Amino acid sequence: MSATPAAAGGGQQPPRTFHHVPAGGSGSPGPPELEDVAALVADANAIVDSRRLDTLFQPVVHLATSEVVGFEALTRGPAGSDLESPVRLLHAAELAGRLAELDWICATNAYTAAVAADLHPSMTVFLNFHPATLLVPCPTDLFASARRALDRLRVMVETKESELTNEPNRLFEALRLVRDVGWGVAMDNATASPAALALLPLVRPDVLKLDLRGLREKLPAVAELADGARIYSEQAGATILAQGIEEPEDLMVASLAGATYGQGWLFGRPGPLPATRTIPHAVFPLLPEPIADDAKTPFEIVSEERVPTPIEKRYLVPLCRYLEDKVDSNGPAAVLFLGFEPGSQLGPSARERLHHLIERAEFTIVSGPSIHELAEPGSRARFGVVDPGSPASREWITALLGPHYAAALVARSLDGDTSGPYRRLEYVLTHDRDVVLRVAGSLMQRIGPGGSSEVT
Repeated sequence: MSATPAAAGGGQQPPRTFHHVPAGGSGSPGPPELEDVAALVADANAIVDSRRLDTLFQPVVHLATSEVVGFEALTRGPAGSDLESPVRLLHAAELAGRLAELDWICATNAYTAAVAADLHPSMTVFLNFHPATLLVPCPTDLFASARRALDRLRVMVETKESELTNEPNRLFEALRLVRDVGWGVAMDNATASPAALALLPLVRPDVLKLDLRGLREKLPAVAELADGARIYSEQAGATILAQGIEEPEDLMVASLAGATYGQGWLFGRPGPLPATRTIPHAVFPLLPEPIADDAKTPFEIVSEERVPTPIEKRYLVPLCRYLEDKVDSNGPAAVLFLGFEPGSQLGPSARERLHHLIERAEFTIVSGPSIHELAEPGSRARFGVVDPGSPASREWITALLGPHYAAALVARSLDGDTSGPYRRLEYVLTHDRDVVLRVAGSLMQRIGPGGSSEVT
């Protein structure tokens, strides 16, 4: 999250009158030119300073037994105000530069309510909490509540695929903190795009949330939506949760989607937590911790699993081209990972091919010498500059990751900085999905905010 939280303790400011939604207003943010930005910022500051938020809870059930196994915490602004809608509230907090602080308030309000209701530790609290907020210090007046949550609550932090493609290294760092404290990760609207499907194994969410609202009469769409979720669920052991279950017929739709848990008005509308404490039998499972490869280069990762083979560069080029051309020939377009050596010269034809591959792939990670020069606004690619003195500078990488196909070719120079088609390298080609995932994760963590960084 790019917003910088304001200092805590602003609650000492005098109360103010909130702007109210006109009759018939939707409460959703309109075009920026039509917004009273000053009023929105003032309202957001007043709400954040006073910590005035309402927290409601919607039950999550185990579909086979209808047992309540958790709750999703939902935040609302002051009732009747212009910022009662959570969408407008977040919009205004972002304008005010206080999105992270608002996130902490929402989270600690939910913690406080759950602890006060004596929620059993096996009950799961789903929290719409931006993982990157964990990289921002908790306001001092909220710290005690946050600390109690670490000790007493089972929490699923929700994230979205877009956060991974926007600032991958920050999200990886934040998710590591989420898992370090024993919490889980849920991905909302998990299979909304091919990029989400391909990137799911990198995020390793414990729960996939599928939104089934409006799909009751569109069963082919449900089947397509659920296909990627089932693939990941079977590969990783993750759980599928169907949202938007409003009528009994929706239970069959959730079954078609492969869901074992559900949420929606059929089971209860948002409200306070129940007064009676219950102990769930069907507890949301957490996946094992992913392998940490922070200090390893892609070649070091693959050479742990396969013995490298010496070869001349001229023999590897056709193999790399073959792999690159499979980026969109195995179902949904894959995520493409390319690493160029410092000795590489990207001439006009090579640049044209690179841009063509970026257009074909669902998402692309590129690292290499002066590679930031190729970055274009709005591109579906992220770029990292390799430090010529780093171990990664000797490596040449072509990797693909899709829901149905995974491959990584990683080579390392044996001839120093020399170039040319007869230059000797050692290489590994693997289709082992777990190894490809580790290579992809290593590369994703090297791409900084704004889509570029220096790889050391």
